[in-house]
Amino acid sequence: MPALEISEDILAQYADIVYKNSGIIFKDSNAAVLISRISSKMKEKNSDVKTYLEQLKTDKNELLSFIDFVTTNFTSFFRNQRHFELLDESILPGLINSKYSRQLKIWSAGCSTGEETYSIAITVKEFFEKNHIDLASWDIKIMGSDISLESLFIAKEAKYPDRSVQKIPPAYIQKYFTPLEDGKYYIVKDEIKKMVKFDFHNLMYGSGIDAIDITFCRNVLIYFDEDIQKKVLTQIYNSTNDNGFLFIGHSESLVGLFDKFKPTSFEKGIIYVKQ
Repeated sequence: MPALEISEDILAQYADIVYKNSGIIFKDSNAAVLISRISSKMKEKNSDVKTYLEQLKTDKNELLSFIDFVTTNFTSFFRNQRHFELLDESILPGLINSKYSRQLKIWSAGCSTGEETYSIAITVKEFFEKNHIDLASWDIKIMGSDISLESLFIAKEAKYPDRSVQKIPPAYIQKYFTPLEDGKYYIVKDEIKKMVKFDFHNLMYGSGIDAIDITFCRNVLIYFDEDIQKKVLTQIYNSTNDNGFLFIGHSESLVGLFDKFKPTSFEKGIIYVKQ
């Protein structure tokens, strides 16, 4: 099948629509991703790029569908294992010991299909068990949010193909997942699902969530320009408790961008702490 023919002007208009509605920026370095997504939509709709572009300008439902399709990102269970080790070994002990209210709030921002959020829940549950702390005596809220409704549907269903669970420790698979269809799929058990809540949220705007202790916003900021990055970080800052923690991706840095979170070194990595 011939490659999609799209002029620079039309591609720029598509990129502008995505930017204005999600904050995600497409430039030369990742334009191929946008072209690929547009091409897939053209096949699905049996349309051409100019006609579909005009439809996006007038049809809000189709616009939402397109933004959903374009902004779906890669994720996996326990991606960057050291972050979860750091959460378990360095962050949770201090938080739990300092909490008189027995409330713990963790936000997985830009959670995609939910693997990160469930990984957080498993880490928290394992921490409570090994430290002989009664989980039921705590009010624990673990929230996953994303701009993609399709991704959120998968997250809520919590059913994943076998390739998605390959990096999970076997003991965790046995303990927290139920195999389906002779192991072709695995579904997260209810004891973990009930710890987690998913909702739609555009990171450019206020989430309505407050008093957050820990935020995971990993490999999300790289898709934004500097103005949107600052806007997103301000929203996270305003939602975070004093001395709350922010996890970002290893390829990301707030130095010179946003100084209200202080980079703090731990044995297994650097985490940002609200000042």
